[in-house]
Amino acid sequence: MPATHVSSAIRVALVDDEPDFRQPVARYLRKQGMTVHEAGSVEDLMPMLADIAPNIILLDVTLPGESGRDALQRLREDTGAGVIMVTAHGGLEDRIDGLTRGADGYLCKPVSMRELEAVVLSVWRRMGQDTAGAEPPASPAVDAEWIFDADAWTLASPDGERVRLSAAEYGVISLLTVTPGQPVPRDHLFVALRKTQSGPDDRSVDLLVSRLRRKFSTSAFKPPIQSVRGIGYVFPMPVVRRG
Repeated sequence: MPATHVSSAIRVALVDDEPDFRQPVARYLRKQGMTVHEAGSVEDLMPMLADIAPNIILLDVTLPGESGRDALQRLREDTGAGVIMVTAHGGLEDRIDGLTRGADGYLCKPVSMRELEAVVLSVWRRMGQDTAGAEPPASPAVDAEWIFDADAWTLASPDGERVRLSAAEYGVISLLTVTPGQPVPRDHLFVALRKTQSGPDDRSVDLLVSRLRRKFSTSAFKPPIQSVRGIGYVFPMPVVRRG
């Protein structure tokens, strides 16, 4: 896949409280075709997450309010994004701590723009994301079935991993599995997310799917929810509904 096409699929959240660093980095990445959203702190970032659904988060360690080090694991779990620490804390112990906490990459300031771009692309590819806004679904057997248990609030993969669903995940899966293979309109799903309004660029369902994929940590299967242009979303595989 050409690098320019890959770059156009990447949504970056750049979290750094130094405008003199943040703004030039954002300009550079945008020139490479990436979509970049800037935030000066973790607290500034949080209200934006559902709308921007980042694939990659560039995160400073020293931030006003919650530190990047403390927020790292939660951001990974909440977004499913790859997290790259970009910080002046470049000591060996700092790097080990960041990587141990789950960072996908660790760069020390001052950082080369070309190196930063290369690491972003490397993490993107490592995550297996090669289409705009979605991770590629697994290629399971044709007769594989998922099991949605409405009473137990669980979704089980064809190879047996059972995951407890949040309220938002439960609402979306309930709608998508009524008639697997048939697209569900976006507006119906946004009602399940308790949203009164949504636009064509709203990535709330993408973000939810990314979180749900992360929950299936041991399965060879990932929920194959797909976007259907102009309509909504579809769960294309057979589903057994219980409860």
